[in-house]
Amino acid sequence: MRSFLDPPARVAIAGDWHADTRYAVSAVEQASKRDADVLVHLGDFGYDFTDEYLDALEDALRRHGLVLGFVDGNHENFDRLLTWSVASDGLRYLRDRIVHLPRGFRWRWGQTTCLALGGAYSIDRFLRTPGRSWWPQESITPQQAQQASVAGLADAMFCHDCPAGIVVPGAAIDRFGFPATELQRSAEHQALLRAVVDVVRPVRLWHGHFHHRYQAVLHGDGYRTVVDGLGKNVEPIDNNMVVLNLAGLGFHRLSSRCFASPTPSA
Repeated sequence: MRSFLDPPARVAIAGDWHADTRYAVSAVEQASKRDADVLVHLGDFGYDFTDEYLDALEDALRRHGLVLGFVDGNHENFDRLLTWSVASDGLRYLRDRIVHLPRGFRWRWGQTTCLALGGAYSIDRFLRTPGRSWWPQESITPQQAQQASVAGLADAMFCHDCPAGIVVPGAAIDRFGFPATELQRSAEHQALLRAVVDVVRPVRLWHGHFHHRYQAVLHGDGYRTVVDGLGKNVEPIDNNMVVLNLAGLGFHRLSSRCFASPTPSA
């Protein structure tokens, strides 16, 4: 069985599934049909991480010879997720073929360096119940942001939230009517993620969270990053998932730079 860390020829990247078993299994089947070797999920993946959901998804991955790594979203039961320990390779193994990519986890696929940085702020948290539908570990902390930045440049970032500086199509309408204080806290979270991006300077960045499929360019100080947002379950699969060759992840820098993997913190 291949490891998530084995360099793939083709990579599938998927947006929010919200523990929708039927949709998740269908997405795995579609990834296989498009010749993907590995699937990276951008958070709001498992919610309560029930055995029924994980086992069904593990079975689909096994049948199609795929492995899946996911960053955490803001709608995940962190009290359950964090009961799985981090293995010696830096990953959390929920099943043989399902691994969590902790915040700040870095890995190399061939010549391509990747950084995982899940987490986002829930603007609807005032409608949710702590410990049942909302968990305080949802957001990136300043310490996690610093740890994610310390190793410097990476080619590709996989996130749940979108960094500040990008206007997500349709997001303003979706957020209309939510309390100004909640919107401000969400903006502060995006600014914290942007601070990491300013250091890491990825060529490509993918995120979920906003449930809109789009592509835009983030122009930073001395760098540019192509940012892709992906849709959610119940939408057509082409809105939720993209499949590309490994070279499409954005390798453009020679290996002369320092590469290290900071200790994951979530």
